[in-house]
Amino acid sequence: MLPPNPVSQFSETEPIPKIYQILGFERIPEQILELPQELQIVSIIRQGFSIISVIKVAEYCGISESQMAALLATSERTISRRKKDQKPLDLSESDRLYRIARIFARILEIFENVEAARDWLKKSNRALAGTTPLELLDTDAGTQQVDELLNRIEYGVYS
Repeated sequence: MLPPNPVSQFSETEPIPKIYQILGFERIPEQILELPQELQIVSIIRQGFSIISVIKVAEYCGISESQMAALLATSERTISRRKKDQKPLDLSESDRLYRIARIFARILEIFENVEAARDWLKKSNRALAGTTPLELLDTDAGTQQVDELLNRIEYGVYS
């Protein structure tokens, strides 16, 4: 994982800090803070999240490492090997992990409760053709469907 930074430029009310928290960061790395805000997460994704981020996102979402491995399009064995070797995720895996964390942060924003967010994530949904939102997070197109449904929920459109 990247080294911690004692100062963060984000306020408590912005959604970005929640994403960092879900990803297991206690502080935003100093070298990242030097970048424009919109490019900070891109840089972290390119460097690769640590295995700790995988564990933290799985904990937040209330899913197993096996489920997380499937969402990252990798195997449990690869996750175990990265844990043992302390190696970061590759670009593709990091991008997928960020996508999951971003959606979960959005669900938390709307439902305002971790348990309610986890329940919604794992419950089949008629607006998603009976699949669970979690099942769709393995692809960008599926994630877009979940995000659009969250928009409808947030703005009170029947879903």
